[in-house]
Amino acid sequence: MRLMKKKKCLSWVFFLLAIFSIGAFSSHRTMAESDSKIGVLIIGHGYFSQNPNFFSLVDEVKNRLPDYQVDSGLHMVMDMMTYKMWQTEDEAIRRLEAEGVDKIVVVPLYLNTDSSTVDVLKWSIGCEVEGEPSKANYLDETVECPGEYNEQNDFCNHMGAIHRRFRSFSDIQYIATNAIDYHPDISNVLLERAQEFSTDPSNEIVLLVGHGDGDDAIDQNYRDNVMARFANDVKGMGGFYDVQYGTIREDWCDKRVGAVQEIRDKINTAVSEGRTVIWVEVRIASWTNAHGQEWDTSDCTKLGTKDLLDAGKYIRANYLLYKPTSLAAWVVSMVNDAVTNNLYVNCLPSE
Repeated sequence: MRLMKKKKCLSWVFFLLAIFSIGAFSSHRTMAESDSKIGVLIIGHGYFSQNPNFFSLVDEVKNRLPDYQVDSGLHMVMDMMTYKMWQTEDEAIRRLEAEGVDKIVVVPLYLNTDSSTVDVLKWSIGCEVEGEPSKANYLDETVECPGEYNEQNDFCNHMGAIHRRFRSFSDIQYIATNAIDYHPDISNVLLERAQEFSTDPSNEIVLLVGHGDGDDAIDQNYRDNVMARFANDVKGMGGFYDVQYGTIREDWCDKRVGAVQEIRDKINTAVSEGRTVIWVEVRIASWTNAHGQEWDTSDCTKLGTKDLLDAGKYIRANYLLYKPTSLAAWVVSMVNDAVTNNLYVNCLPSE
């Protein structure tokens, strides 16, 4: 009997040791997989001015992702006379390198992934542009670009701006998330912007207005697959009489006439029915210039809605980054999805 008890005790000891060993191995494997130091690079548009709300957003993301190194760069901040750039993604990557980061999640703070500017971001850090084969070397095929990195003049003129391709980095791996596109977190931000000016939702029409694109197919795809979904979400959550949408297409005179006419018609129709119109910008960091332009179809600089705004026919709500913390939830969602999917790639050398 004692012998049997001893055998049972030994069996339990071996069983527990086996469980402990498996657990220790699993824990060691998990630690090995998490040895990589992950950085987050939020890239904003920038251009000539710097919106302090962008940096407030970055600070909020840092607070929400304390285990990651979070940094930022502005893609289009430059002196057009000297071609000198500052606060660039290049500088941010150098800082992340210095912190020992070996994997970077690149988050483009742009509205539409299907845009040449997002392709340029990938090109700038030496990444191959994915998608259509014709865009494999996007800038080389559409504008004059040096084939090799040159510290002084590796610039590309594109969409009225200067872009640099930076020299090769160390063995950092990258994953670029999508731009904003459609995301339920953004629907919540748009609802928040509408509710800031809402007093009687059941009699209000919210008009979501985006930048738009010069390419008819891209613009229509954005309206159908992004704007329409935002409108559906905001209407369902906010209890508004209706939520409509449109794009301004403000960088293309020939397209803008019809686009603004559509917006004007929606506003005038709503007002004639006794509705209150709240114009919500589906834009990151600014209002459209249409609010300050008169309406004259013979003049490309006068394709706006100023007369309607001055007449009190609509209320101009704020853009997405007006309250920077609102966008932090979206950034965190994109980063967490990217890290979970673990789809890092080695970017191509710049040479």
